[in-house]
Amino acid sequence: MRASFLFDPNKNSRFYLVLFLALAVLGLTAYDALNGHYSIIGSVASFLGLFVAFQSWKAADDASRNSDQAMQQMHRLTSETRQLAQETRQLVERSNAVEEQIQSAVVTISDATRELYKGFQPITQRMAEFLEEAAGSEYLALLTDSAAIGTFYARHHRPELNQREMRALTDRIHDLLLDRARDSREFYLATLAADEAPETLPPTPDQHGRLHHFVQGVWQQFHPDADAIAPEYWEEHRAQHLATLRQLDDAFQTLSEHPEQRAAGLGIHQLVPVLPLQLLLRFDAEAKEPFRALVVFLGQYNLDKVAEARALQTTDPELVRTFISMFESLTSLDDHPGYQQLRRQFPL
Repeated sequence: MRASFLFDPNKNSRFYLVLFLALAVLGLTAYDALNGHYSIIGSVASFLGLFVAFQSWKAADDASRNSDQAMQQMHRLTSETRQLAQETRQLVERSNAVEEQIQSAVVTISDATRELYKGFQPITQRMAEFLEEAAGSEYLALLTDSAAIGTFYARHHRPELNQREMRALTDRIHDLLLDRARDSREFYLATLAADEAPETLPPTPDQHGRLHHFVQGVWQQFHPDADAIAPEYWEEHRAQHLATLRQLDDAFQTLSEHPEQRAAGLGIHQLVPVLPLQLLLRFDAEAKEPFRALVVFLGQYNLDKVAEARALQTTDPELVRTFISMFESLTSLDDHPGYQQLRRQFPL
């Protein structure tokens, strides 16, 4: 509340001074008429002087009180500032802890991911090494477009690849597949269907199945001006795919080391309705790194990346288990009673 003029020493000091002088002059002028009663006027003047002094003291007291309040506010503000600084320091410490956890997770992922591969030939080379290192595995599962792994890419890739080197590499992969079909306890190869009966799907102009559609997509990426793959190239690849399947089945039935899988009524070849990416999965409890996966990021949904294919290898158990679950779901193995029995008998 604002003080009135008479009680505000910052505004009324001159007023009281003028009033005091006026009363003094009035008392001196009327001395004779008042006949000794000047003391009253003097008393009034003294009172006014004392009142001004009181107002000055009151103003000084208010100023002191305001100063104390300001000091208290400053002290309170200082305490709040210290508390804020402490909270900020705690927040920074928590942020640093979170950052360390993130860095630790990145390091873990980096450790789990051996290498990243780019380009068809380096990826094909790593596939061969993966199959070679998977000798005697307890569980080996492959998800790819066809059993003739890499042959179509190697022949029709643009820009052209060294055909002599690529033929040797794809032949090596073929031989390693046969070896793994013999010495793995469980061996599964999931591919797209090369043939489909008209009653299972609506009729199409080609009637060749999902593998043909995939190969057609790869062909058009390498030959953007072509409308369709030449029939002789498709028949060649289809024959390689089916021949490899027959050889794998013979190896599985006659020379294999996995009686449990056969007893469960499970063959090696599984069909998948889609191919989101390509996988090579291995589990071997006796290996230094039991879980291993080679993931090729190339499938039906990103054929525009076929000329710059990428892949990674990981030994992270949870990540490999996730890919195994994806494989089981795509092939519907997780619904097969025999496969369920194998998983209870040999958990991954």
